[in-house]
Amino acid sequence: MATYETDAIVLRTIRYSEADNIIALLTKQRGRVSAIAKGARKAKSRLGGRLQPGVHVRLTLHEGRGDLHAVRGASLIEPNAGLWADSYRLLAAGALLETTLRALPEDDPYDDVYNLTIRAVSLLAQATPASTAPRLDPLVLSYRAKLLVAVGLVPQLGSCVSCGSRGALTAFSAHQGGTLCEDCGGGQAVSGAAVDVFRQLLARPMADAAPVAPGIAEELENLIGSVLREHLGVELRSAAQH
Repeated sequence: MATYETDAIVLRTIRYSEADNIIALLTKQRGRVSAIAKGARKAKSRLGGRLQPGVHVRLTLHEGRGDLHAVRGASLIEPNAGLWADSYRLLAAGALLETTLRALPEDDPYDDVYNLTIRAVSLLAQATPASTAPRLDPLVLSYRAKLLVAVGLVPQLGSCVSCGSRGALTAFSAHQGGTLCEDCGGGQAVSGAAVDVFRQLLARPMADAAPVAPGIAEELENLIGSVLREHLGVELRSAAQH
């Protein structure tokens, strides 16, 4: 059993008992962990407002015998208050944080994912709402694409994963690891526009992510979701509900 300090971003908060919360965290030191914040919902608690989804905090955590760490202290690094000023941003942040929560195993640190998540949430808190569904916001799509890189699951998009052809790429197979040409076939149909935008999301900084047409955005969400489902057994609930 040990007590340690770590920077973290809150991924999810669930009510537990009369006054406690169970918190899912992405920590700098330990990766994704779950913790209990006792008394966080009491009126005089100093923890509640600091442990909301999207908030970047410095935590003191106690690692006991069970699966849950215990929150012993929390101080704000960045509240990302802009998320709470607009319902669109809050919903987009929820889709982004859900991806992190479901894609990463517990107690397995990924420095690249931690830094990527901090950056994405910070940008989203200041972003102008797009004219699309929040889950299809360009920052959310860019984050999900770059998450595949960070966890070693980036698909091959420049040529056919089966024969290497750089001709027309008309299908995508998460199982085989990328795009397929017309001759090889198989997989799911994919448009050239979706493949091009996928490449752009991977190549450009998140801050430069451009708006994506709704139909292409949904296609990208489906492609990224298929990779997460095939290799990690992850089903994105925000996508499945639509």
